[in-house]
Amino acid sequence: MDSQPSLPAPALRLKAARADLFERARHGAVGGFAWEYTHLVDRYFEERILELGDQPFAFALVAVGGYGRGRLCPGSDVDILLLFSRRIPNSTESFVKSLLFPLWDIGLDLGHGVRTVADCIALADKDFQVLASLLDARPLAGDAEVFERLRAAFAAKALKRQGRTFARSLSQHNESRAVQYGDATGMLEPELKNGLGGLRDGQQVFWLVTVMAALGLPPLFLPEELARLRDDQAFLNRVRTALHICAGRKTDRLFFDLQPRTARLMGFATHHDSPEDTGRAVEFFLSRLHQAMTRIKAMREAMFQEVFPAQSATLPPQPSAPGIFLDARGVGLVPQPKPAPAAVLTAFLESARTGLPLTWAARRTIRDNLESLAAGLTNRPETLDGLVKIFAAPRSGPACDGLLETRLLPAVVPEFGQVEHLIQFNDYHVHPVGRHTMVTLARLAGFRFHGNSKSDANAWAAEIAARVPRYDILILAGFFHDLGKGNPDHSEAGAAMAREVLTRFGLDQDTAQEVALLVRHHLLIPKAATRRDLSDERVASEMAATAGSPERLDALYLLSVADSMATGPRAWNSWSRSLFAELYFKTRRLLLHGPLAEPDAAKRIETAREAVLHTCTDLDREFVDAALRAMPPRAFLALDHAQLAGHVRLVRQLWDSVARDRLRDPSAPGGQGIALIEAGPGRAEGTCRLTIAALDRSGLFATMAGALALHGLNILAADLFTWADKTAVDVFTVSEPQDTLFMDEIWPRVARSIEQALTGRLDLAARLAERRNSPLHKGNSAPRLRPIVTVDNQGSDFFTLVEVAAPDRIGFLHDMARTLSGHGLSIHIAKITTIKGRAADIFHVRDHTGAKLTDPERIETLRRDLLHAAEPA
Repeated sequence: MDSQPSLPAPALRLKAARADLFERARHGAVGGFAWEYTHLVDRYFEERILELGDQPFAFALVAVGGYGRGRLCPGSDVDILLLFSRRIPNSTESFVKSLLFPLWDIGLDLGHGVRTVADCIALADKDFQVLASLLDARPLAGDAEVFERLRAAFAAKALKRQGRTFARSLSQHNESRAVQYGDATGMLEPELKNGLGGLRDGQQVFWLVTVMAALGLPPLFLPEELARLRDDQAFLNRVRTALHICAGRKTDRLFFDLQPRTARLMGFATHHDSPEDTGRAVEFFLSRLHQAMTRIKAMREAMFQEVFPAQSATLPPQPSAPGIFLDARGVGLVPQPKPAPAAVLTAFLESARTGLPLTWAARRTIRDNLESLAAGLTNRPETLDGLVKIFAAPRSGPACDGLLETRLLPAVVPEFGQVEHLIQFNDYHVHPVGRHTMVTLARLAGFRFHGNSKSDANAWAAEIAARVPRYDILILAGFFHDLGKGNPDHSEAGAAMAREVLTRFGLDQDTAQEVALLVRHHLLIPKAATRRDLSDERVASEMAATAGSPERLDALYLLSVADSMATGPRAWNSWSRSLFAELYFKTRRLLLHGPLAEPDAAKRIETAREAVLHTCTDLDREFVDAALRAMPPRAFLALDHAQLAGHVRLVRQLWDSVARDRLRDPSAPGGQGIALIEAGPGRAEGTCRLTIAALDRSGLFATMAGALALHGLNILAADLFTWADKTAVDVFTVSEPQDTLFMDEIWPRVARSIEQALTGRLDLAARLAERRNSPLHKGNSAPRLRPIVTVDNQGSDFFTLVEVAAPDRIGFLHDMARTLSGHGLSIHIAKITTIKGRAADIFHVRDHTGAKLTDPERIETLRRDLLHAAEPA
């Protein structure tokens, strides 16, 4: 076997220096990494070219792309160009190999091109990636005259001919970036390079500044604004460096599991911090990151809006109100020594009406005069009225962005500024508080204007919104609903804040009190719908008592939906939507018609019995009577008569199977491994309802949950009905299997797994552990926060509510159910949330006597065991 050729001395020095640089970065020295790494590679090329001696041709070695910008991160490619004036000599190949092969040998990702000046200009005319890379060209070595020829030809030809077309291509590319990578300024797992607000946005601004100079266009940004952009870009580049070091690979998505380590390398946290302190440090780090990204994105958007708009048609300046004007660039302020606060507020109102942003010059004026403007707008009724009109407008997005980017909104309402960039280190909220608030307000406004759209996930929102008598109150509640974040009870704190601020702005006490009430109870519907037994009449009664009127219930419902939609997919999906709707309509019916409109529980049970008897005429009447007597009373309240009849038929099949099993072996108990599954569509889109019948035994639910998890099924809820004859009929709501083409094949497999586990032929715990550890299983990146277990005896008259919140994993529900079973507790209802990485599972349980769990010592032992079981495997 041939030995690898020895490396030249410059490559050996680069290899050693690079290893030392990376090691220092792993210990926190990331601040100057990009500059030092770039300098090391530069020095290699200088030394290697000197080592190779004079060449029989004139050339220039040019750094392009990120290397040209001097921004090399650990995973960056090193892109270079070997440039010639008019032709490429024949002897070039050996020179290129001698220059570049050592870099490949030491593991650098290298991109290179060998071109003439004319080649570069021709390629830049056709390929805008080449044009972009040449915008960052930086000479390294060789003949300065060759590089100067490229620089002059590039500015005089490529940029002048293709500058505007290049800008249009960037604009189109940004649309695809938005779809693929999202808006990084409001994401808790931002994409640092290509997400909107990321490094690519800043690069585009500097590219287009160069294009503007070549086209003779006046500058849009002041030198100090470009200097701030360079600072923000440098900060993002340091974060990207730390991310690459932490991940040990090239990745630009700041995933949850990498955030604590990245924050430590950036100096926001230490290795000695507690998990809680680390979480707060990560929140502060992400807040700083989002602020930088927001400024970067704003400058990129202004560049395209005002200098390189997508549409070439121009709108002549036209006054729309005193002190402001409208043209193709957006909403502008008439120049004057001091901008009038009223004109500024009117400009934002015009922006919300038209959907056009304020011009960059107008925003600069606001930023430069922020203190005086805030003094003229704070605590004035007309300001509050204007803000409500802005928030409620159908095209308010650019106006709201401008209020945040200029810092006018936090200056006028300091309480908003205190929590605007607050990040919660979890995967439940996808936005910081400020962005979440703006999205919530946009949803509330959209309900009035777009709720009837066929594509709207909440088709009846417009109808409900039309019934709300004071939509301004709902908009204000949307603004204040999360401003209490950071307090132990943010709903109560937000209500107090709303009353105080609104009184300060001159709002009447009755209206302020109504806003505060909505803020205090904005989580009432989500908490009850996702945690409580909706078949329990007490739930709707308590909701009705709190709401007090159908109109307030309508407002609470819309606020809850808008808040959940803005929170993220864990809070709003087809299943949670169906739960919200069920609770809303039950409560509204109670408010409109009163409790006497509903038959009492005994009458409802009797009516259901009669309906089942009528439906099951093909079955033996004696068996149906016995089945109805054996059913738990709650089944008649939680299920309709068609479902009850289905349970009777399934149990008939179960007992027939048990009888056959006992005939085969009279000495055995019989039927212990039999489980029958009936599958059908769930009540929410994208869900299935599974009814599983088996003979009851300790740990049965844990076995069923484990078998479903083993086959990749995501459980959303479970209703467990144990009959008096020890038959168990458990109803699961699960997300549709990923492979719906073979859905019918999954259910028999699940049934076989349950049967094998019940008869000892399948070790579910071991198989689930294998699946968790399989390289085919992609683990989630949710934050590794400590599990939380709460035990509540107040939320239900009949059950103890046990809630476990912890990072999700395959088989999590199985582990929790097995622990509960080990404590002699029977599970009657389970409500499961396991979307995007974090579980928040609520179990309604009773002990073996049918009573709540009340003994403090037993409760504490249960909490301890559940916490242990919930720890990441």
